[in-house]
Amino acid sequence: MSKDTILVVEDDQLLQEVIEEILQLHEIKVKTVGSTTEADDWLESHIPDIIICDLFLTTVSGIQWLNKVSDRLIKSNSSVILLSADHQRTDEMLKGGPIHPLVKYQLKKPFKNDELIWLIFQLQANM
Repeated sequence: MSKDTILVVEDDQLLQEVIEEILQLHEIKVKTVGSTTEADDWLESHIPDIIICDLFLTTVSGIQWLNKVSDRLIKSNSSVILLSADHQRTDEMLKGGPIHPLVKYQLKKPFKNDELIWLIFQLQANM
């Protein structure tokens, strides 16, 4: 299992495509999925450097899903960027959860493309 790809878990198809295009323009390997089920399937055979995850997904919250897979992410030393329009609520949901140490950044929607790339480069530089 190689660890050189960013996993994007986002149920908004347009935002998925935008993030994928931004990352590919910067020659960053990316896998986008629209659900936590797809993410679970992909994680069976891959280890992401970084997970970019929407906080409010259709079927389950991003934090609930990340908490479920936190053991695997901690062992693989993956980092998380949470996407949310509501940072106050995000902070409340993160408190005391197992995923809390893995969430390196919270990116407020809508975000600037350069801001996302800067965060990714910061995380990659510290890996």
